[in-house]
Amino acid sequence: MSTQKTKTLYWVAKSFISFFMVFSAYYSYSHAEDLRALGFPDYFRIELVIAKVVGAILLLIPQLPSRIKEWIYAGFGITMISAMIAHICSHDPVSKVLFVAFDFMLIVISIRYVYRVEHQYEAR
Repeated sequence: MSTQKTKTLYWVAKSFISFFMVFSAYYSYSHAEDLRALGFPDYFRIELVIAKVVGAILLLIPQLPSRIKEWIYAGFGITMISAMIAHICSHDPVSKVLFVAFDFMLIVISIRYVYRVEHQYEAR
């Protein structure tokens, strides 16, 4: 794969992760009742929104050390797994659980690609 194509796919994957987390933060902020129904207190909803937005912005900074990015990815992963568990425990329809599971898989695939590309460049 050409270097230009690799860089383009790298930024598409990274942008997808950031966009999805900003969208998720917006949804969490604007649908307080939905999060309360899942058992989350309101203060946690606000913390979650802030963490998602800050993480999404930080991921797009090229000079950010890899270790910090890894922690951001871990936080996003924990957030998605927690959302799946919350939907299951709240007896939500399977469609909601599958939606979150699908989103989680997209994030994992994107993270794996971004991680591989970043470490490929660090090895040089």
